[in-house]
Amino acid sequence: MAGKKAAALALFAASFVLAAFAGGVWVAHHRTFPFREMHSAKRTLFTLLEEPDRMIPFLREIPGPDRWELTAFPRGRVDAHRIRFIDGAPLADPVLFPGGRGKFAEHCPGHAGCIAVEYAGRGEVRHAWPYRPEELARAARSGDPGATRLSFADDVYAFALSQYPNGDLLVVFDATASLTAVDNVGVARLDRAGRPVWYRRDHSHHRPHLMTGGDALVPGMRIGAGPVTVAPRRRQELSFSLKCRRPQLDTVRVIDGAGKILEEISVFDAILASPYARLMKHRDHCDPLHLNSVHVLGEDAGEDEALVPGDLVVSLRNLDAFAVLGRRTHRLKRLVRGSFAWQHAVLHLEGSRFLMLDNQGGVWGNGRGSSRLLMVDVANGEETTIFPNDATPGDLRSFFYTWIRGDVSLSPDRRRAIATISGSGGAFEVRLSDGALLTLFHDVHVHDGSHRNAWRGQLPGVSYSGPGGRIGVAVGR
Repeated sequence: MAGKKAAALALFAASFVLAAFAGGVWVAHHRTFPFREMHSAKRTLFTLLEEPDRMIPFLREIPGPDRWELTAFPRGRVDAHRIRFIDGAPLADPVLFPGGRGKFAEHCPGHAGCIAVEYAGRGEVRHAWPYRPEELARAARSGDPGATRLSFADDVYAFALSQYPNGDLLVVFDATASLTAVDNVGVARLDRAGRPVWYRRDHSHHRPHLMTGGDALVPGMRIGAGPVTVAPRRRQELSFSLKCRRPQLDTVRVIDGAGKILEEISVFDAILASPYARLMKHRDHCDPLHLNSVHVLGEDAGEDEALVPGDLVVSLRNLDAFAVLGRRTHRLKRLVRGSFAWQHAVLHLEGSRFLMLDNQGGVWGNGRGSSRLLMVDVANGEETTIFPNDATPGDLRSFFYTWIRGDVSLSPDRRRAIATISGSGGAFEVRLSDGALLTLFHDVHVHDGSHRNAWRGQLPGVSYSGPGGRIGVAVGR
Protein backbone atom coordinates (compact mmCIF):
# COMPACT_ATOMS: atom_id res chain seq x y z
CA MET A 1 0.00 0.00 0.00
CA ALA A 2 2.80 2.34 0.97
CA GLY A 3 4.52 1.56 -2.32
CA LYS A 4 1.43 2.50 -4.31
CA LYS A 5 1.12 5.81 -2.44
CA ALA A 6 4.77 6.59 -3.08
CA ALA A 7 4.36 5.74 -6.76
CA ALA A 8 1.25 7.91 -6.99
CA LEU A 9 3.04 10.83 -5.34
CA ALA A 10 6.02 10.40 -7.65
CA LEU A 11 3.72 10.32 -10.68
CA PHE A 12 1.91 13.44 -9.46
CA ALA A 13 5.20 15.28 -8.88
CA ALA A 14 6.47 14.28 -12.32
CA SER A 15 3.23 15.48 -13.94
CA PHE A 16 3.44 18.79 -12.08
CA VAL A 17 7.05 19.33 -13.16
CA LEU A 18 6.20 18.43 -16.77
CA ALA A 19 3.22 20.81 -16.78
CA ALA A 20 5.35 23.61 -15.28
CA PHE A 21 8.06 22.97 -17.88
CA ALA A 22 5.53 23.05 -20.73
CA GLY A 23 4.02 26.25 -19.35
CA GLY A 24 7.47 27.82 -19.09
CA VAL A 25 8.27 26.90 -22.68
CA TRP A 26 4.98 28.45 -23.85
CA VAL A 27 5.58 31.66 -21.84
CA ALA A 28 9.15 31.97 -23.13
CA HIS A 29 8.12 31.32 -26.73
CA HIS A 30 5.26 33.83 -26.71
CA ARG A 31 7.01 36.24 -24.29
CA THR A 32 3.76 36.69 -22.44
CA PHE A 33 3.09 37.19 -18.72
CA PRO A 34 5.14 36.65 -16.58
CA PHE A 35 8.13 36.51 -18.98
CA ARG A 36 9.21 40.15 -18.58
CA GLU A 37 8.63 40.13 -14.80
CA MET A 38 10.80 37.03 -14.35
CA HIS A 39 13.45 38.39 -16.71
CA SER A 40 13.60 41.65 -14.75
CA ALA A 41 13.75 39.79 -11.41
CA LYS A 42 16.69 37.77 -12.72
CA ARG A 43 18.56 40.94 -13.75
CA THR A 44 17.90 42.51 -10.34
CA LEU A 45 19.16 39.41 -8.54
CA PHE A 46 22.37 39.35 -10.57
CA THR A 47 22.88 43.05 -9.90
CA LEU A 48 22.49 42.55 -6.15
CA LEU A 49 24.95 39.64 -6.19
CA GLU A 50 27.56 41.18 -8.48
CA GLU A 51 27.29 44.90 -7.77
CA PRO A 52 25.83 45.33 -4.28
CA ASP A 53 27.35 48.80 -3.83
CA ARG A 54 25.40 50.06 -6.80
CA MET A 55 22.10 49.10 -5.16
CA ILE A 56 22.81 50.28 -1.59
CA PRO A 57 21.15 53.73 -1.95
CA PHE A 58 17.88 52.07 -2.93
CA LEU A 59 17.66 49.33 -0.29
CA ARG A 60 16.79 51.34 2.81
CA GLU A 61 13.22 52.49 2.37
CA ILE A 62 11.90 55.30 4.57
CA PRO A 63 8.32 56.56 5.05
CA GLY A 64 6.73 58.21 2.04
CA PRO A 65 6.19 57.20 -1.59
CA ASP A 66 9.18 56.43 -3.78
CA ARG A 67 11.88 57.26 -1.25
CA TRP A 68 15.14 55.59 -0.32
CA GLU A 69 17.67 56.59 2.32
CA LEU A 70 21.14 57.47 1.09
CA THR A 71 23.81 55.86 3.23
CA ALA A 72 26.11 58.84 2.81
CA PHE A 73 25.58 62.38 1.62
CA PRO A 74 28.33 64.99 1.02
CA ARG A 75 27.96 68.17 2.98
CA GLY A 76 27.47 71.45 1.18
CA ARG A 77 24.90 73.12 -1.03
CA VAL A 78 22.41 70.46 -2.10
CA ASP A 79 21.91 71.94 -5.59
CA ALA A 80 25.56 71.20 -6.28
CA HIS A 81 24.79 67.50 -5.77
CA ARG A 82 21.71 67.56 -7.98
CA ILE A 83 23.52 68.75 -11.11
CA ARG A 84 26.96 67.53 -12.18
CA PHE A 85 28.62 69.22 -15.15
CA ILE A 86 30.81 66.65 -16.86
CA ASP A 87 33.03 68.99 -18.90
CA GLY A 88 32.51 72.10 -16.78
CA ALA A 89 30.30 73.83 -19.33
CA PRO A 90 27.08 75.41 -18.00
CA LEU A 91 23.59 74.39 -19.08
CA ALA A 92 22.97 75.61 -22.62
CA ASP A 93 19.22 75.74 -21.96
CA PRO A 94 17.21 75.97 -18.72
CA VAL A 95 15.87 72.69 -17.39
CA LEU A 96 12.73 71.88 -15.44
CA PHE A 97 13.20 69.55 -12.49
CA PRO A 98 10.00 67.87 -11.20
CA GLY A 99 9.33 67.89 -7.50
CA GLY A 100 6.52 66.99 -5.13
CA ARG A 101 5.87 66.40 -1.45
CA GLY A 102 9.01 67.02 0.58
CA LYS A 103 11.18 67.80 -2.45
CA PHE A 104 13.24 71.01 -2.81
CA ALA A 105 12.10 72.12 0.67
CA GLU A 106 14.98 74.61 0.84
CA HIS A 107 13.60 76.50 -2.18
CA CYS A 108 9.94 76.57 -1.04
CA PRO A 109 10.07 77.22 2.71
CA GLY A 110 6.74 77.11 4.50
CA HIS A 111 5.24 74.78 1.89
CA ALA A 112 5.07 71.02 1.32
CA GLY A 113 8.11 71.33 -0.92
CA CYS A 114 8.25 72.51 -4.54
CA ILE A 115 6.29 70.89 -7.33
CA ALA A 116 8.96 72.02 -9.82
CA VAL A 117 12.22 73.98 -9.93
CA GLU A 118 13.79 75.57 -13.00
CA TYR A 119 17.59 75.60 -13.18
CA ALA A 120 19.85 77.51 -15.58
CA GLY A 121 23.53 78.28 -16.17
CA ARG A 122 25.68 76.66 -13.53
CA GLY A 123 22.78 75.49 -11.45
CA GLU A 124 21.17 78.78 -10.47
CA VAL A 125 17.48 78.55 -9.58
CA ARG A 126 15.41 80.65 -11.99
CA HIS A 127 12.06 79.86 -10.42
CA ALA A 128 10.47 77.48 -7.92
CA TRP A 129 6.77 76.55 -7.89
CA PRO A 130 5.48 75.74 -4.35
CA TYR A 131 3.56 72.51 -3.86
CA ARG A 132 0.07 73.22 -2.44
CA PRO A 133 -1.66 69.84 -1.90
CA GLU A 134 -4.64 71.31 0.02
CA GLU A 135 -5.49 73.75 -2.76
CA LEU A 136 -5.16 71.02 -5.36
CA ALA A 137 -7.49 68.78 -3.35
CA ARG A 138 -10.10 71.56 -3.19
CA ALA A 139 -9.81 72.15 -6.94
CA ALA A 140 -10.24 68.41 -7.58
CA ARG A 141 -13.33 68.18 -5.35
CA SER A 142 -14.94 71.26 -6.92
CA GLY A 143 -15.03 69.57 -10.32
CA ASP A 144 -15.59 65.99 -9.22
CA PRO A 145 -17.26 65.02 -5.93
CA GLY A 146 -15.84 61.52 -6.35
CA ALA A 147 -12.35 62.90 -5.82
CA THR A 148 -12.88 63.35 -2.09
CA ARG A 149 -10.86 60.24 -1.29
CA LEU A 150 -7.80 61.59 -3.10
CA SER A 151 -5.05 62.84 -0.80
CA PHE A 152 -2.57 65.09 -2.58
CA ALA A 153 -0.39 64.86 0.51
CA ASP A 154 -0.22 61.05 0.60
CA ASP A 155 -1.64 59.29 -2.47
CA VAL A 156 -1.02 61.71 -5.35
CA TYR A 157 2.19 62.87 -7.00
CA ALA A 158 3.21 64.89 -10.05
CA PHE A 159 3.97 62.41 -12.82
CA ALA A 160 4.91 64.81 -15.64
CA LEU A 161 4.83 68.49 -16.45
CA SER A 162 5.36 71.05 -19.19
CA GLN A 163 5.69 74.82 -19.06
CA TYR A 164 3.45 77.44 -20.67
CA PRO A 165 5.11 80.54 -22.20
CA ASN A 166 3.96 82.69 -19.24
CA GLY A 167 5.57 80.33 -16.72
CA ASP A 168 2.45 78.41 -15.70
CA LEU A 169 2.79 74.63 -15.47
CA LEU A 170 0.68 71.92 -17.06
CA VAL A 171 0.93 69.00 -14.63
CA VAL A 172 -0.30 65.44 -14.96
CA PHE A 173 -0.88 63.82 -11.57
CA ASP A 174 -0.91 60.11 -10.82
CA ALA A 175 -1.72 57.94 -7.83
CA THR A 176 0.50 55.72 -5.74
CA ALA A 177 -0.06 51.99 -5.31
CA SER A 178 -2.68 52.72 -2.66
CA LEU A 179 -5.12 53.43 -5.50
CA THR A 180 -5.99 51.21 -8.46
CA ALA A 181 -4.15 51.36 -11.76
CA VAL A 182 -7.01 53.06 -13.58
CA ASP A 183 -7.37 55.83 -10.99
CA ASN A 184 -5.12 58.21 -12.89
CA VAL A 185 -5.79 61.40 -11.03
CA GLY A 186 -5.92 64.07 -13.72
CA VAL A 187 -4.29 67.14 -15.20
CA ALA A 188 -4.07 70.72 -13.91
CA ARG A 189 -2.74 74.11 -14.82
CA LEU A 190 -0.80 75.80 -12.02
CA ASP A 191 0.24 79.45 -11.96
CA ARG A 192 3.74 80.63 -11.04
CA ALA A 193 2.77 80.58 -7.36
CA GLY A 194 1.74 76.91 -7.62
CA ARG A 195 -1.99 77.64 -7.32
CA PRO A 196 -4.39 75.69 -9.55
CA VAL A 197 -5.94 77.69 -12.40
CA TRP A 198 -8.06 74.66 -13.33
CA TYR A 199 -8.11 70.94 -12.65
CA ARG A 200 -9.52 68.01 -14.63
CA ARG A 201 -9.90 64.48 -13.23
CA ASP A 202 -10.08 62.55 -16.48
CA HIS A 203 -7.61 59.63 -16.47
CA SER A 204 -4.82 61.69 -18.06
CA HIS A 205 -1.43 60.03 -17.87
CA HIS A 206 2.21 60.42 -18.88
CA ARG A 207 3.83 63.58 -20.21
CA PRO A 208 1.73 66.40 -21.72
CA HIS A 209 3.19 68.29 -24.67
CA LEU A 210 2.45 71.95 -25.28
CA MET A 211 2.14 73.22 -28.83
CA THR A 212 3.11 76.65 -30.10
CA GLY A 213 -0.50 77.83 -30.20
CA GLY A 214 -1.02 77.14 -26.47
CA ASP A 215 -3.06 73.95 -26.87
CA ALA A 216 -1.71 70.75 -25.34
CA LEU A 217 -1.61 67.11 -26.34
CA VAL A 218 -2.32 64.97 -23.27
CA PRO A 219 -2.28 61.15 -23.24
CA GLY A 220 -5.43 59.81 -21.61
CA MET A 221 -7.77 56.86 -21.59
CA ARG A 222 -11.36 55.76 -21.63
CA ILE A 223 -12.27 53.05 -19.15
CA GLY A 224 -14.19 50.33 -20.96
CA ALA A 225 -16.89 48.09 -19.52
CA GLY A 226 -16.31 44.40 -19.94
CA PRO A 227 -14.36 42.43 -22.58
CA VAL A 228 -13.55 43.99 -25.96
CA THR A 229 -13.77 41.79 -29.07
CA VAL A 230 -10.91 42.13 -31.54
CA ALA A 231 -11.43 40.85 -35.08
CA PRO A 232 -8.21 41.05 -37.14
CA ARG A 233 -8.62 41.89 -40.83
CA ARG A 234 -6.97 38.72 -42.05
CA ARG A 235 -9.67 36.10 -42.28
CA GLN A 236 -7.38 33.25 -41.36
CA GLU A 237 -6.84 34.76 -37.92
CA LEU A 238 -9.61 34.07 -35.46
CA SER A 239 -11.07 36.91 -33.43
CA PHE A 240 -10.25 37.16 -29.74
CA SER A 241 -11.31 39.15 -26.70
CA LEU A 242 -9.51 41.43 -24.31
CA LYS A 243 -10.92 39.79 -21.22
CA CYS A 244 -10.87 42.55 -18.67
CA ARG A 245 -13.60 44.07 -16.53
CA ARG A 246 -12.29 47.64 -16.97
CA PRO A 247 -9.96 47.78 -20.00
CA GLN A 248 -7.85 50.92 -20.43
CA LEU A 249 -8.48 52.26 -23.95
CA ASP A 250 -5.86 54.91 -24.73
CA THR A 251 -6.64 58.28 -26.29
CA VAL A 252 -4.91 61.58 -27.04
CA ARG A 253 -6.75 64.72 -25.95
CA VAL A 254 -6.23 68.20 -27.34
CA ILE A 255 -6.79 70.58 -24.39
CA ASP A 256 -6.76 74.37 -24.63
CA GLY A 257 -5.20 76.74 -22.11
CA ALA A 258 -8.48 76.98 -20.16
CA GLY A 259 -8.71 73.22 -19.64
CA LYS A 260 -11.38 72.57 -22.28
CA ILE A 261 -11.14 69.40 -24.39
CA LEU A 262 -11.14 70.45 -28.02
CA GLU A 263 -10.77 66.99 -29.49
CA GLU A 264 -10.18 63.39 -28.43
CA ILE A 265 -8.35 60.92 -30.69
CA SER A 266 -8.77 57.23 -29.87
CA VAL A 267 -5.42 55.50 -30.30
CA PHE A 268 -7.04 52.20 -29.33
CA ASP A 269 -9.67 52.50 -32.07
CA ALA A 270 -6.95 53.32 -34.63
CA ILE A 271 -5.07 50.12 -33.78
CA LEU A 272 -8.30 48.12 -33.55
CA ALA A 273 -9.23 49.15 -37.12
CA SER A 274 -5.75 48.40 -38.50
CA PRO A 275 -4.09 45.17 -39.69
CA TYR A 276 -2.07 45.21 -36.45
CA ALA A 277 -4.95 44.53 -34.07
CA ARG A 278 -3.67 40.96 -33.70
CA LEU A 279 -0.60 42.26 -31.82
CA MET A 280 -2.81 42.80 -28.79
CA LYS A 281 -3.72 39.10 -28.52
CA HIS A 282 -0.93 37.95 -26.20
CA ARG A 283 -0.48 41.25 -24.35
CA ASP A 284 -1.99 42.81 -21.25
CA HIS A 285 -5.75 42.57 -21.81
CA CYS A 286 -6.47 45.36 -19.32
CA ASP A 287 -3.79 47.67 -20.76
CA PRO A 288 -3.37 46.46 -24.35
CA LEU A 289 -1.33 49.41 -25.69
CA HIS A 290 0.09 51.42 -22.78
CA LEU A 291 0.43 54.68 -24.65
CA ASN A 292 3.29 56.54 -22.97
CA SER A 293 4.08 59.50 -25.23
CA VAL A 294 2.64 61.61 -28.03
CA HIS A 295 4.64 63.91 -30.28
CA VAL A 296 4.09 65.83 -33.51
CA LEU A 297 5.92 65.38 -36.81
CA GLY A 298 7.85 68.57 -37.54
CA GLU A 299 7.93 70.63 -40.71
CA ASP A 300 10.99 68.70 -41.90
CA ALA A 301 9.27 65.29 -41.88
CA GLY A 302 10.60 62.85 -44.47
CA GLU A 303 9.40 62.37 -48.00
CA ASP A 304 7.57 59.18 -47.03
CA GLU A 305 3.84 59.74 -47.60
CA ALA A 306 3.17 58.38 -44.10
CA LEU A 307 5.24 61.19 -42.57
CA VAL A 308 3.27 64.40 -42.92
CA PRO A 309 4.03 67.49 -40.80
CA GLY A 310 1.48 67.82 -38.02
CA ASP A 311 0.65 64.11 -37.81
CA LEU A 312 1.04 62.38 -34.45
CA VAL A 313 3.61 59.82 -33.38
CA VAL A 314 2.60 57.71 -30.37
CA SER A 315 4.67 55.25 -28.36
CA LEU A 316 2.88 51.98 -27.54
CA ARG A 317 4.92 50.24 -24.87
CA ASN A 318 2.94 47.01 -24.68
CA LEU A 319 3.24 46.45 -28.44
CA ASP A 320 6.99 47.23 -28.51
CA ALA A 321 6.11 49.68 -31.28
CA PHE A 322 5.42 53.27 -32.20
CA ALA A 323 2.81 54.47 -34.66
CA VAL A 324 2.05 57.45 -36.87
CA LEU A 325 -1.59 58.60 -36.85
CA GLY A 326 -3.18 60.95 -39.35
CA ARG A 327 -3.89 64.23 -37.55
CA ARG A 328 -7.26 64.75 -39.23
CA THR A 329 -8.25 61.19 -40.17
CA HIS A 330 -7.19 59.66 -36.82
CA ARG A 331 -6.24 56.53 -38.77
CA LEU A 332 -3.09 54.50 -38.40
CA LYS A 333 -0.69 55.39 -41.21
CA ARG A 334 2.35 53.44 -40.12
CA LEU A 335 3.40 51.12 -37.31
CA VAL A 336 7.11 50.68 -36.60
CA ARG A 337 8.73 47.81 -34.73
CA GLY A 338 12.40 46.95 -34.35
CA SER A 339 14.87 45.60 -31.82
CA PHE A 340 13.58 48.05 -29.20
CA ALA A 341 11.30 46.85 -26.39
CA TRP A 342 9.05 48.62 -23.86
CA GLN A 343 10.25 51.95 -25.22
CA HIS A 344 9.28 55.38 -23.89
CA ALA A 345 9.10 58.94 -25.26
CA VAL A 346 9.35 58.42 -29.02
CA LEU A 347 10.12 61.88 -30.45
CA HIS A 348 10.39 63.02 -34.06
CA LEU A 349 13.97 64.18 -34.50
CA GLU A 350 14.15 65.23 -38.16
CA GLY A 351 13.26 63.84 -41.57
CA SER A 352 12.54 60.13 -41.15
CA ARG A 353 14.50 59.82 -37.89
CA PHE A 354 13.00 59.29 -34.44
CA LEU A 355 14.55 59.30 -30.97
CA MET A 356 13.44 57.16 -28.03
CA LEU A 357 14.39 55.67 -24.70
CA ASP A 358 14.65 51.96 -25.47
CA ASN A 359 14.09 50.36 -22.09
CA GLN A 360 14.75 46.70 -22.75
CA GLY A 361 16.13 46.33 -26.27
CA GLY A 362 19.79 46.82 -25.40
CA VAL A 363 22.57 44.25 -25.26
CA TRP A 364 22.20 41.83 -22.37
CA GLY A 365 24.77 39.66 -20.65
CA ASN A 366 25.29 37.91 -17.30
CA GLY A 367 21.79 38.85 -16.22
CA ARG A 368 22.54 42.56 -16.64
CA GLY A 369 22.03 45.10 -19.32
CA SER A 370 21.32 48.72 -20.01
CA SER A 371 18.62 50.78 -21.54
CA ARG A 372 19.71 52.99 -24.41
CA LEU A 373 18.97 56.26 -26.15
CA LEU A 374 18.13 54.96 -29.61
CA MET A 375 17.68 56.67 -32.99
CA VAL A 376 15.54 54.88 -35.59
CA ASP A 377 15.37 55.87 -39.25
CA VAL A 378 12.05 54.57 -40.57
CA ALA A 379 13.12 55.17 -44.19
CA ASN A 380 15.61 52.30 -44.12
CA GLY A 381 15.06 50.64 -40.73
CA GLU A 382 18.50 51.64 -39.49
CA GLU A 383 18.92 51.77 -35.70
CA THR A 384 21.71 53.74 -34.02
CA THR A 385 22.52 53.58 -30.32
CA ILE A 386 23.37 57.13 -29.25
CA PHE A 387 24.01 56.41 -25.57
CA PRO A 388 25.59 54.61 -23.81
CA ASN A 389 28.50 53.94 -26.14
CA ASP A 390 32.11 52.77 -25.97
CA ALA A 391 33.22 56.15 -24.58
CA THR A 392 30.72 56.00 -21.71
CA PRO A 393 32.32 55.12 -18.34
CA GLY A 394 31.46 51.59 -17.30
CA ASP A 395 29.74 52.56 -14.05
CA LEU A 396 27.43 54.96 -15.88
CA ARG A 397 26.80 52.47 -18.66
CA SER A 398 25.49 49.88 -16.21
CA PHE A 399 23.59 52.55 -14.27
CA PHE A 400 21.69 53.60 -17.41
CA TYR A 401 18.82 51.17 -16.99
CA THR A 402 15.12 51.54 -16.31
CA TRP A 403 13.00 48.51 -17.08
CA ILE A 404 9.52 50.05 -17.04
CA ARG A 405 9.63 53.86 -16.83
CA GLY A 406 11.64 56.78 -18.18
CA ASP A 407 11.47 59.86 -20.37
CA VAL A 408 13.30 61.85 -23.06
CA SER A 409 13.30 65.61 -23.65
CA LEU A 410 14.72 67.17 -26.81
CA SER A 411 16.59 70.49 -26.72
CA PRO A 412 15.24 73.45 -28.75
CA ASP A 413 17.99 73.06 -31.36
CA ARG A 414 17.47 69.26 -31.44
CA ARG A 415 21.18 68.69 -30.87
CA ARG A 416 20.93 67.44 -27.30
CA ALA A 417 18.56 65.29 -25.28
CA ILE A 418 17.91 64.53 -21.62
CA ALA A 419 17.13 60.88 -20.90
CA THR A 420 15.64 60.13 -17.47
CA ILE A 421 16.26 56.83 -15.70
CA SER A 422 13.27 57.01 -13.40
CA GLY A 423 13.79 54.19 -10.92
CA SER A 424 17.38 55.21 -10.19
CA GLY A 425 16.47 58.85 -9.67
CA GLY A 426 18.86 60.14 -12.33
CA ALA A 427 18.93 61.80 -15.74
CA PHE A 428 21.62 62.18 -18.42
CA GLU A 429 22.06 65.06 -20.86
CA VAL A 430 23.68 63.77 -24.04
CA ARG A 431 24.96 65.35 -27.25
CA LEU A 432 23.26 63.54 -30.10
CA SER A 433 26.04 63.90 -32.69
CA ASP A 434 28.47 61.68 -30.79
CA GLY A 435 26.67 60.50 -27.65
CA ALA A 436 28.95 62.53 -25.37
CA LEU A 437 27.68 62.88 -21.80
CA LEU A 438 27.28 66.56 -20.88
CA THR A 439 25.36 66.73 -17.58
CA LEU A 440 24.13 64.39 -14.85
CA PHE A 441 21.05 65.09 -12.74
CA HIS A 442 20.23 63.43 -9.41
CA ASP A 443 16.90 63.55 -7.57
CA VAL A 444 18.54 64.16 -4.19
CA HIS A 445 16.78 65.90 -1.28
CA VAL A 446 17.45 66.64 2.38
CA HIS A 447 15.37 66.19 5.53
CA ASP A 448 14.09 69.37 7.17
CA GLY A 449 16.86 71.46 5.70
CA SER A 450 19.52 69.25 7.30
CA HIS A 451 22.44 68.08 5.21
CA ARG A 452 23.25 65.17 7.51
CA ASN A 453 20.58 62.89 6.04
CA ALA A 454 19.33 62.80 2.48
CA TRP A 455 17.06 60.72 0.31
CA ARG A 456 16.79 59.98 -3.37
CA GLY A 457 13.39 59.77 -5.07
CA GLN A 458 12.13 58.25 -8.27
CA LEU A 459 12.44 60.82 -11.04
CA PRO A 460 9.56 61.15 -13.54
CA GLY A 461 11.52 63.22 -16.03
CA VAL A 462 13.91 66.18 -16.24
CA SER A 463 13.06 68.29 -19.30
CA TYR A 464 14.13 71.42 -21.11
CA SER A 465 11.91 74.29 -20.00
CA GLY A 466 10.35 77.04 -22.08
CA PRO A 467 10.47 76.45 -25.85
CA GLY A 468 12.50 73.28 -25.35
CA GLY A 469 9.64 71.66 -23.48
CA ARG A 470 7.11 72.40 -26.21
CA ILE A 471 6.42 70.94 -29.62
CA GLY A 472 7.73 73.20 -32.35
CA VAL A 473 4.87 72.88 -34.81
CA ALA A 474 1.30 74.10 -34.55
CA VAL A 475 -1.42 71.52 -35.00
CA GLY A 476 -4.70 72.59 -36.60
CA ARG A 477 -8.00 71.43 -35.19
